Amino acid sequence: MSGQTLKVVFVKFSIVLSLFLSAVVNANLQRVKAGELLVNQMSDAPYTIIDVRTVEEYSGGHIKGAINIPYDQIEAQSFLLNELKNKTLVVYCRSGRRANIFENELTKRGFTLLHLEGDMLGWQAQGLPLIKQ
Repeated sequence: MSGQTLKVVFVKFSIVLSLFLSAVVNANLQRVKAGELLVNQMSDAPYTIIDVRTVEEYSGGHIKGAINIPYDQIEAQSFLLNELKNKTLVVYCRSGRRANIFENELTKRGFTLLHLEGDMLGWQAQGLPLIKQ
């Protein structure tokens, strides 16, 4: 094999391995149902809810008490995230893709995470309340 062919094979292998490891991390992440989250929010030790959608999506309607940290702003929000490291975070986006990216990164950093089952689409489908700004 030529050097160029080996590079291509290595890059493809790296991509497949990365996708596989991401899937394994997300498969092990615990999920919380919307109803369970609502009950938890009334407890003495509520979870911290993180909405990883864009600022515009968040302003259009979010779960009460959710903190907006767009999934692509992890580094810019590292100070805030460090303040939350000892808490259990419930993460959601619109459908799950962006939340998975965010969860992968925070799992590497040792955070305790739960994923909101169904994300925002599931929350809305159940007719649960939203806060609009």
